[in-house]
Amino acid sequence: MFRRLFALTLLAAALTGLAACGDKEATVSVGESEAIFVTLGDLQYQVQMSRQLNPADAGDSDLLAGIDPTESSLGDEDLWFGVWVRAFNSSDSVASTADEFKIIDTRGEEFEPMVVEESNKLVFRAAPVEADGGQYPNPNSAAANLPTAGAILIFKLPYPVLDYRPLELEIESTDLPGEKASVTLDV
Repeated sequence: MFRRLFALTLLAAALTGLAACGDKEATVSVGESEAIFVTLGDLQYQVQMSRQLNPADAGDSDLLAGIDPTESSLGDEDLWFGVWVRAFNSSDSVASTADEFKIIDTRGEEFEPMVVEESNKLVFRAAPVEADGGQYPNPNSAAANLPTAGAILIFKLPYPVLDYRPLELEIESTDLPGEKASVTLDV
């Protein structure tokens, strides 16, 4: 009986010690799927969704507005692909969003987002995010008020890349050399 009581006391002490270790939140820089928050610097990023875009669809054609005309046509083996992203700042100072994104397939092939004119207000752009709960896109912006609630990164991908899933979105910032975060896309 004494041994059992002693063992239970030791177990309780060990669990109390472990519980105290759990008070600090871990910094997550790799998201196993969309909707997981990943941290880069002072900002947390969340991929809202990703999907293929259809230029014949009225809504999707608005998303694709402002792409350089020399780049705006798709080849027989190409597709448009969108990734909607939000950023949150819980620090006590203004922070800039990431400015480098790429999709990487399982072969290691990398694809960068298209350059889109400033007139397209739905596209993710490097921007300051206010301190203490600030978010990007701004809650009063068009991008934040769409059902996707994020700003879009637009990629032109070769269709066969979908055979080399899972695709990963890598997030980097020139302000934070050597640091990166990534999210596995639900394609």
